[in-house]
Amino acid sequence: MSGRRAITDDRPVSDAETRERGSNPSGALLRGLEVLEAFSPERALLGNAEISAATGLPKPTVSRLTRALVEAGYLEYEPVRGKYQLRPRVLTLGFSVLSNMKVLPIAHEQLQRLATASGCAVSLAWPDLPHMIYLDRCIGEALPYFFSVGSAIDMARTATGRAYLASLDPNALEITLKKLAPHYADDWQPLRDAIMLAVSEVAERGFCLVDTTWRQNIRGVAAPLVSRDGRTRMSINCVTPTFAMDQETLVGKWGPLLANTAQALSMYL
Repeated sequence: MSGRRAITDDRPVSDAETRERGSNPSGALLRGLEVLEAFSPERALLGNAEISAATGLPKPTVSRLTRALVEAGYLEYEPVRGKYQLRPRVLTLGFSVLSNMKVLPIAHEQLQRLATASGCAVSLAWPDLPHMIYLDRCIGEALPYFFSVGSAIDMARTATGRAYLASLDPNALEITLKKLAPHYADDWQPLRDAIMLAVSEVAERGFCLVDTTWRQNIRGVAAPLVSRDGRTRMSINCVTPTFAMDQETLVGKWGPLLANTAQALSMYL
């Protein structure tokens, strides 16, 4: 049951908010998207104060935005806990994107074949700095993977992200690295070194490896996908628990197959 009446806010609207509403509708839209992005699997229920803390938006602005998003059907209010949660209508924002990507049904078949043969989780990801966003994932027997379509993973720390970075030309790579650096503070220099190692690995053998440095007891390889015109760049990964597969097998057997799969799928971008 909707809680719209429970969140009625009859306070007077300030002059600043009136100017904000009338003069910058695009800004209001972007702030509304920030509110939606504050939710995650770990933060499925959020109150206005929590959303304000997560986004840095003022509490009165958050209150106005959450009320509008409830009315639009993107959020649902739970009056008992005084918190909001995403409604399924949010999925419509991403469905059009996925349905218009012609590579996805072709990729899914090949990724599932690799996942079944290797036992790994095999996924396709899109860059969204400083993250990679999963567009598809296929599960093997060894790892019922805990990420799903739409999940965001770290670009700088994962094989998936590093494979994407390795696909960039030197100038674009340097620009992207400068944008990534502020997200990592004192950890950046060793991360940058690891990224440059991955760039070398992709140049040499078509894929890169991250072994237990992103998640303990997890190792993975990843390879970039690049369209013919170079405008579209993604990556695919093959991830396994360390107890299920040794590094030599992952790198020696499944890494080259992953790289070949990436090269074949690039034809459809």
